[in-house]
Amino acid sequence: MIHLLWIPFLWLNAQEKTLAQSLTQDEIESRRIAYLSAAISLTPLEAARFWPVYNEWNKKMEANMKARRDALRQIRQLDKSGSKEEKAYTQQNKILVDGAAEEARIITDAHQAYISIIGSIRTAQLYSAEDQFRNTLIRELRQNAK
Repeated sequence: MIHLLWIPFLWLNAQEKTLAQSLTQDEIESRRIAYLSAAISLTPLEAARFWPVYNEWNKKMEANMKARRDALRQIRQLDKSGSKEEKAYTQQNKILVDGAAEEARIITDAHQAYISIIGSIRTAQLYSAEDQFRNTLIRELRQNAK
């Protein structure tokens, strides 16, 4: 379940992405930074160490998720074309499985870095705050669409 902690714009479903067009990615990111900084009470020194690690982790997760989405897209295309090409499916399966393993490694590495910067308690609070922010953003976007 820890993979749900990552909350970039990419995690919004198609309807929520349409609603989110009223907010730019930069606006969402600014809100997220402010929300998380307050939730885990980052000092300026901690923030200077924390945000580069957090941002690097997000970039790695985004790239990994993109590769996995692309593999799923390829599988759908193979299915749609009626392909029986075992090698093509095997290649896409490998991307999916390797991507899941890579996601776990990225999360583990980031988790250890967070603990070294802000400790275990605030790392756990970070995970909770990420989930709360995502839910708050989704509710706001849905309310704005009404």
